Amino acid sequence: MKDLSQINARSMRIFLAVIGEGSFSEVARQENIAPSSVSRTVFQLEQSLETQLLYRNTRAVVATDAGNIYAEAFRGMLNQLDNALNLISERRQEPGGLLRFNAPVSFGLRHIAPWVAELSERYPALKLELNLTDNYIEPLADGTDLLLRISPMQDSSLHGRFITRQSSYLVASPAYIERHGYPQTTDDLHNHRLLAYRGLMGLQRWYFTKGEEKLQLMPEPRIVSDNAEMLVKAAQDGAGIVLFPDWQISDSLKAKRLIPLMTDYTASYSVTAHSIYMLYPGGHFPSLNTRSVIDFFMEKFGTPPYWQDI
Repeated sequence: MKDLSQINARSMRIFLAVIGEGSFSEVARQENIAPSSVSRTVFQLEQSLETQLLYRNTRAVVATDAGNIYAEAFRGMLNQLDNALNLISERRQEPGGLLRFNAPVSFGLRHIAPWVAELSERYPALKLELNLTDNYIEPLADGTDLLLRISPMQDSSLHGRFITRQSSYLVASPAYIERHGYPQTTDDLHNHRLLAYRGLMGLQRWYFTKGEEKLQLMPEPRIVSDNAEMLVKAAQDGAGIVLFPDWQISDSLKAKRLIPLMTDYTASYSVTAHSIYMLYPGGHFPSLNTRSVIDFFMEKFGTPPYWQDI
C-alpha cells in the first residue's frame, strides 16, 4: 500500500512548478529554498507514489507519463482547495463592488425589480448594474456576472442554481369568455380571437399535450406584439386568448382578471420544457457577490416560487 503521508499541498505545488519551469534550481530560486530541498520534495513524492515522476538530465527536467497524469490530478485538487479557501475567506466579508446582472425583460420587471431596493438595503456596499433584455447573452463576452435564464436546459459552460420548471397557461378574461365562450379543443381556437407573441425566433407556436395526444398550432392572431406585457394587458381587457408562462400571469390568475382555458391540456410555447435558472460563468464556486445575490432571490422567490401559488 502506498504511503501518502509525504503528499501535501506544498509538495504538489513544488512538483507542478518543477514541471512548469523544467528546472529544480529555478524553482528553488523562486521559493527561496535550497535546490536540494526541491529535489528532496520530488523524490519523496516519487517514493510515496512508487513511480518515477520526472526524467532528469543536465539540460532539462521533463515529466514522465505517470508524472503528467499525477500533475493533472494535483492541479484539480489544488484548484478545489484554493476555491474552498477563497470561499471560506469571502464568507468573513461583506458583498461589495460592482455586480452585473442580466434578466429577460418581463421577468425582470415582475420578479427582480420589486426586490431591488431591499437587496440594495441589505448589501449597501454592493453596486448593481441591471440589464433587462430578451437577447441571448454570452456572459463572458458581455461581462455579465449573473444572469437569469429561461431555457430548455442549463448551459453546460455555466454553473448556478435551478429555480423551477416553468408552466404555461392558455387564458382569457371573464369578459371575453362571456362574449365568445370557452374553447374545448384546439380546433375551436380557430374560431377565437388569438393574441400572439413574436420574439427573436418569430411568431410563437403553441403546443398542447393531452395523454398521448400531441398537437401543434400556429396561431392566426388578431393581435401580434413583441412586448409580452402589452399582450397581457390586451387579454385582461378582453381582446382575446393568449398563452403565457405562470410567472407572467400569476397575479392576473389570482385576481381572476384572466381565467385558464382548456385545462385538460398541457399547454406550452415550446416542444421541450423550459426551466428557470440563475447562472454565472466560471468555476463551481461563485464569488461572494454572486452567491449573495443568488441566495437573496432564492429566499424571496421561495420553494416552490410564489408565482406558482395559483
